[in-house]
Amino acid sequence: MRLFIAIELSDGMRRELALVSRALKERASGGRFVPVDNMHITLRFLGETADLSGAVAAMREACRGIRPFDLKLGGYGYFEKTASGNHRVSLVTVKGDIGELSVLHETLEAALSDRGFPRDMKRYTPHVTLGRSVEHDELSDAELKKIPLSSGTTVSGITLFESVRVGGRMVYTPLHRERF
Repeated sequence: MRLFIAIELSDGMRRELALVSRALKERASGGRFVPVDNMHITLRFLGETADLSGAVAAMREACRGIRPFDLKLGGYGYFEKTASGNHRVSLVTVKGDIGELSVLHETLEAALSDRGFPRDMKRYTPHVTLGRSVEHDELSDAELKKIPLSSGTTVSGITLFESVRVGGRMVYTPLHRERF
C-alpha cells in the first residue's frame, strides 16, 4: 500500500484553495494540478509499505499530549526542484500555531522511526500542494500572491491515507483517524 499521514482541511479552506487553483490554472502554461478533494497538509509520506499497524501505532503515540491547535492558509508560493531540472511545485503556505504543528511532526517522525520507518531528513515545511511541474511567469506569480486567504481550521487529529491510482487519477482513501 502507498501510504501517507496528513491533516485534513476544512470546507472553507478547500473553497479558498479552489479559487487559487483556478487562478493558477488560468495563468499556467502547463503542469499537473491536484484536485481540490485531494488537498491536505502532509505530515509524513510513508510510501509503499504493508505496515499499517506500525503506522497506526506511531500515530497514536504521536498524538498523546497534543492539544487541538489552529492553522490558517497563508499565501501562494512554490518550491523549485532543481535536482531534476526546473520542476516547480506550486503551493499555499500554512500559518498559525506552527509551533504545535512542529511538535506533532517531530513526535510523529520519532514514533515512526521507533517502528522501523526510515526518518525523513528533509526540513519540514507545512503547505498545501496545488500542482507539480507548473510553469508561469513572474507577473502571474505576483498576481497569485495577492489573492487574499483567510480560512483556517482547528486541527484535532491526523489521518492515515492510502493513495491509489484509479483511471489515471490519484484517489486518497482515509484508513485511520487519530484524534487528540
